[in-house]
Amino acid sequence: MHLWQRAQKAESLICVVLLAVLPVVAFFPAFFLDKVPLDLESVFFSSPWEEARPAGLEPPQSPHAALHAQRYYPWYRFLGDAAQEGDSLLWNPLEGFGAPFLAVWRTRVLSPFSIPFYVLPLLAALGLSVYLKLLVAGWSAYYAARRFGFAQSTALLVSVAFQMSGPVYLWSGYPLSDVLPWFPLLLVSVERLMAGRSRAWPLTAIVVALMALGGDPETLCACVLFLGLYLMARRLRDPRWAHLPRATVGCGLAVVFGLGLAAPQLAPYIEFLGQAAPAADTPRSFLHMTDLVAAFSPHLLSPDRIPAAPVINLLHFGVTQLLLLALWCALRDFVSGELRRRVEALFLTAFVMLLVPVAAGTSLDRIPGLRLLGAQHFLVTHAFAFAFMTAAAAEEWNELNPQQCKATLSRLLLYVPALWGLLFGGIALGLARHGAPSAGIKADLFLSAGIALAIFLLLAATLIRPNVRLVSYGLALLTFVSLFWNFGPAIPYAPASQVFPETEFIASLGSMDTRIGGSQALRQWPLAGNGIPQVFNPADVTLKRYRAFIERTQEDPLLLRRTGAQALLLTKQDIQGDFASVRPVLNIQEVYPAGAILFKDLEAQPRARMIYAGRPVDHFEPAELSSQLPPLIEGCSLPGHDEGPVAAASIGNPDSHGSVTVRVEATRPGILVLADAWYPGWRATVNGQPKAIIPVDGVFRGVEVGEGKQEVVFTYAPESLRIGLIVSAVCAGCMLLSLRHTVLTLVRRIVKRQPTAMPLR
Repeated sequence: MHLWQRAQKAESLICVVLLAVLPVVAFFPAFFLDKVPLDLESVFFSSPWEEARPAGLEPPQSPHAALHAQRYYPWYRFLGDAAQEGDSLLWNPLEGFGAPFLAVWRTRVLSPFSIPFYVLPLLAALGLSVYLKLLVAGWSAYYAARRFGFAQSTALLVSVAFQMSGPVYLWSGYPLSDVLPWFPLLLVSVERLMAGRSRAWPLTAIVVALMALGGDPETLCACVLFLGLYLMARRLRDPRWAHLPRATVGCGLAVVFGLGLAAPQLAPYIEFLGQAAPAADTPRSFLHMTDLVAAFSPHLLSPDRIPAAPVINLLHFGVTQLLLLALWCALRDFVSGELRRRVEALFLTAFVMLLVPVAAGTSLDRIPGLRLLGAQHFLVTHAFAFAFMTAAAAEEWNELNPQQCKATLSRLLLYVPALWGLLFGGIALGLARHGAPSAGIKADLFLSAGIALAIFLLLAATLIRPNVRLVSYGLALLTFVSLFWNFGPAIPYAPASQVFPETEFIASLGSMDTRIGGSQALRQWPLAGNGIPQVFNPADVTLKRYRAFIERTQEDPLLLRRTGAQALLLTKQDIQGDFASVRPVLNIQEVYPAGAILFKDLEAQPRARMIYAGRPVDHFEPAELSSQLPPLIEGCSLPGHDEGPVAAASIGNPDSHGSVTVRVEATRPGILVLADAWYPGWRATVNGQPKAIIPVDGVFRGVEVGEGKQEVVFTYAPESLRIGLIVSAVCAGCMLLSLRHTVLTLVRRIVKRQPTAMPLR
């Protein structure tokens, strides 16, 4: 018995090590070819980086292509730079006039998978971060499968299928993949609640908190929706199940307390929602019935669906799993009742989640509560459900007695032609639709046929002499090959040397040492990826006041002179049009081959300045903004006209994120204006005394100052974060009290060396 236990532990260790090695193989270019697993090619079709464009590079077709370049990479860079320089992660001054960083949630400041950015150089952290996602996904799935009673080999099969699934592997650069690796642990903890173990809810809450910190509220909502449907499916499969009310209450408590633990992230986010303008979030892609061919092979998509391919590819969960569906249907009657109910409840729930975006299509936007979810969010859980079914079929195949085996074989004669015929018929249909088959489709056909043959040989080899290890390890290998074949080529990689390269254009912009304003083309240029502050915000995560101001600048471009942008990048059309009147005071700094000209605006207002005249208003009306009139001032009054001397103001720490110190020379009473975004949580002191911050021109920060020399210190200390920390501490304390009995019981078992509880299966 002692030797058997050692062998079991050794096998488990081997499986765990394999799950640590497979991500290295899957992301081989990132670890050994000095590449970054992000889609950054779109940046080479903007003027600042065009000179570094690789030869033959085609413009990206997918609307998702710009997300990595415009949003995620600049955020990663800011996160890494700020963390390693010891600066604040609460506020990002690089985009727009500044915006809250932690509060955006998708920045993933508190995600466990963001830890590498705190300690490693940026490019190395990117690779390690995606590796950790696959590692946690694999280990979580392995633990879940073992807790459900699967052997080590079949647990490995579940783990590989989930680890290499589209939402985890293919979408490794998106916030979705920060949430999903914890899903198997959520399912295990919920199963404990469903088994009547009411004390399991604190552990469920911890998993919910880890998922909540991942940066994708939609995926979190989709997982919670899955759990609700799963509870209903379990009740349908077992009407006598008596723990539904207790399980529902436990799940509700877990979700509430899990969100409470994540309150330091959620409270600032709720505050941000009150100030934020609607953003063009992750592009929406809707599924058609014809997209279901992607479940057979992603290469079968028609050319008109290629732009939506990143989402449609999530339909594919592996040829191995599709083929093993026939085996499950053939032997399901011989599976123990509890396992069968669990497998089929998972399958039914995943099918319903899949059916919603396919059947609803664009009407999702009209369904309350679902309009915020994209098709990808409904597809995040079906890979685990099919992996679970595959493992159950593989394990039960080796436990059939001769009579059951005979009945299963007779049923396979019916199910294999039907289901395998559907698979290969779908591939054939795709071949017919594409005309001459492409090399990828031909390869898919041969790969599917090879996997089918390998599955047949594995089942045949274990027909007389059952061997669960042979079947499960063989299927795990086939699963890895299948998913790596389909998803590996679709993973975007950028050579490290091409990640936001420092071109001459970029170098000249950076040398200006100021915000860059000017041409509307800057709306699409993510200069923050090179650490250059800019007036426009390509990430499109903006504040209401900021957006109103920027929209007003389209009618009155000279308002840009109030934004602290003393460098203007203009095209010839801009110079001949909106900026023609100020051409005499624009000092040419650089003329670029693309036709743009970089100017220094000699009369642009500095980032920190004193004003002595203004127009008092009760509330901000963007239409009242005018470059020819004094600034709008809320909550304070100044004369409507003033021609006296203007005191100079200088910023002592211009690169600081969460604190800005402004020194003013001898001045008359007036208002110090800092051309940074007004936002709740900013506080000011004047010569050490607290002072209210008032909005100027609707979007900037203003502080009343008296006569003489002044030192004004702006500090960002949001009340929402403090409230979030208090809520989190209270929730953690309540959970510790609830876990007291569990911890004491565990300690007693360790001291007495009692065996742990039996698996959930």
